[in-house]
Amino acid sequence: MTIILRKATEQDIPPIALLASKAFHPTTDWITRQIFPLHLQPKTIPDGDAALPWRLSRKTASLRGPNTASIVAIDTALNDQVVGFALWDLPVGGDEETEPETVTLAEAEMPADVTDWKAYAQLQSILKADHRDTFGERELKDVWHLDFIGVDPDHQRRGIGKALLSWGIEQAAKAGRDCYLMATPQGRPLYEAAGFEIVRPLDMFGVMHHSMILRVKRINGTRA
Repeated sequence: MTIILRKATEQDIPPIALLASKAFHPTTDWITRQIFPLHLQPKTIPDGDAALPWRLSRKTASLRGPNTASIVAIDTALNDQVVGFALWDLPVGGDEETEPETVTLAEAEMPADVTDWKAYAQLQSILKADHRDTFGERELKDVWHLDFIGVDPDHQRRGIGKALLSWGIEQAAKAGRDCYLMATPQGRPLYEAAGFEIVRPLDMFGVMHHSMILRVKRINGTRA
């Protein structure tokens, strides 16, 4: 039984989307349930399946993005099955004219008929306000941002999430950059164990989440 991390490829997109559907299923993930409420979901397909085409489109856009790192964890004992993934948004250059366009969720074809757009707008407003309050006008452009980390529910407690997190932390440290993320209540212990500190609590539809930062180590006022 060996878990290996590697960069995601186009061939990994379908299994990543399926894994995301399991890891962030509306019956278990609070935010997903708010964005894709049950009363808007089709009765003819299983709950959560209506969002799968959007997940495929979003993962494709993320993989092809110029400032993202998509990493998968594969199990070599299961014919290289994808059992975890992480999506990191990377820092961009300081020249506003040369910074690449970002692909928004709306551009990634969110399923209009099954999405609560008011809840989605509220979520985006909360996150944007936190980014500005924490980093100023440049928001996340100068940090390593952990956008998503997901582990197949059937393969949890194997250190997969920790390995995916550690990969990004190590890369950010080499680049002399801070790491930022928004932690769910379930994920918070993992991030605290890795050294992340709470910036502020964020009320997400009545459930408290936390924005967190892991600051790059500094020696005598300079980045290590």
